[in-house]
Amino acid sequence: MRTKIVPFTAAAGLTWLRSGRRVLLVLGALLVPLSAGPAFGHGGYHERMAYLTAEVEKNPGDPLLYFELGNLHGEHGDWELALQDLERVDALAPGKFVTDLARGNACLVAGKFTQAKEALDRQLVSHPEIARAWLLRARAERQLGQDEASLADFREALKRTPSLDPDIVQEVADALAAQGHREEAAQVLAKGIDKLGKIPSLVLRALDLEIAMKNLDAALRRIEEVRRDAPRPEPWMARRAMVLAQVDRIDESRAAWQALANHLNSLPERERVSASMINFAEQTRQALASLKPLSAAQQVSSSNPASLGK
Repeated sequence: MRTKIVPFTAAAGLTWLRSGRRVLLVLGALLVPLSAGPAFGHGGYHERMAYLTAEVEKNPGDPLLYFELGNLHGEHGDWELALQDLERVDALAPGKFVTDLARGNACLVAGKFTQAKEALDRQLVSHPEIARAWLLRARAERQLGQDEASLADFREALKRTPSLDPDIVQEVADALAAQGHREEAAQVLAKGIDKLGKIPSLVLRALDLEIAMKNLDAALRRIEEVRRDAPRPEPWMARRAMVLAQVDRIDESRAAWQALANHLNSLPERERVSASMINFAEQTRQALASLKPLSAAQQVSSSNPASLGK
């Protein structure tokens, strides 16, 4: 016998409740959006609010509707209304929903960091398997200045998250780097790039860290790897030139800018006159004008394109 699979909706969840089945805790976790911002666009929020409010009036005894409404209020910053909704959920279906996770999220969005941590403490005592609870508590602890506890929770959230999200990878790496754990932050970014691919935001953050740690060779290798795979090489050629200037390797930076200028001049006219290429040409012109003249040896080296990648 084949099982019919239907998409989850509020109505489907209510059917589960009415049939006597328990609402799984994971359902509650899915209803809490991953980001800390509004769950819906402006129009979507009001449409969803109107729908849920009408449904609650028709079905005042259904906890799933109150749970969704509480999440929606919380994501919109109406934390007091959110807490009222979640109290109603607990009264109607005690222990069936992850209401402390939703409370923590609502308080965090509203800037009530102490209350957020208290709710998330309770949630993690009963259900430590919920990765999002670790992440939200880490954010609350960071805002409260509890840096070591926050880093521990960020590490735990990353370890427990079943599928990596680039925003979470960068958030954890930034938190680690801010507390002086640059090597660990670089490892987090490297693992994220290995699993998720060369996402520009992660690559650029990894580059910044490598430069800050004075690991220039690693930074230049990363730029070259991305340049080879990039649909357009120009941004990464410019980035290489800027990195070299950042570490005072001025002759090499000038040679890299000159290589970009030569590359731009070699493009077909239809590409050369595009807005992006004109911008790169102007950036290159300004960079070359601001740098000191090449040494005689570097002038010879810059005429050999093969030397630029060394």
